[in-house]
Amino acid sequence: MGTHEKVFEFLSDPTRETFLKCRELVINDPEYDPYSEDTGNVQKLLNEGKFQEVVKYVNVNILLSPSVHIFKYFAYKELGDEKAMNIEMTIAQIIFECIEKTGDGTEDSPYIITRISDERDLIRYHFNKEDTMQRLVKGEDKIMDVLTLNDGSEVYFDISVPYRRIAFSFNKRNAEAEKEEEKTERPKKKSWWNFLSKN
Repeated sequence: MGTHEKVFEFLSDPTRETFLKCRELVINDPEYDPYSEDTGNVQKLLNEGKFQEVVKYVNVNILLSPSVHIFKYFAYKELGDEKAMNIEMTIAQIIFECIEKTGDGTEDSPYIITRISDERDLIRYHFNKEDTMQRLVKGEDKIMDVLTLNDGSEVYFDISVPYRRIAFSFNKRNAEAEKEEEKTERPKKKSWWNFLSKN
């Protein structure tokens, strides 16, 4: 069984413990990037009507993203695949329920998320509310995002893992960008026959 299949083991037993155990597989993956642009990429493909590309878009960063499963639901709907459509919506719903089981959204018991985009997914798609302000709170043992909602209430999210990962993700992106620059800027080496022709 591959990593992607193991991540979804919590679906058959959606408890806090099984969800966090499956989340560990994601956050320990070398490719894990909680600030990746994948959710935006999938939404863009959906908006462009590229439904096959939406359903084929898979990587470790979106496995536990509720919004991506919702986007895939709409893609499958357009493709007329009712079974896959229902599966995606079920996955999204169970992820929301499991996030709620990780805490109660208070400062003492914040929700534990995998991606930063999970915060607004929960607020907008699950609670049907809007956030008006965001602030960062650094405690002794955890780092939290606090979203103030349009009804004046506040919701706390434990972002300790994503926050610590940001430095790694940032360095990785910089390294990749530098490699691309080197490819374009580095002068081409002369072929051996060019040297011979000058003698």
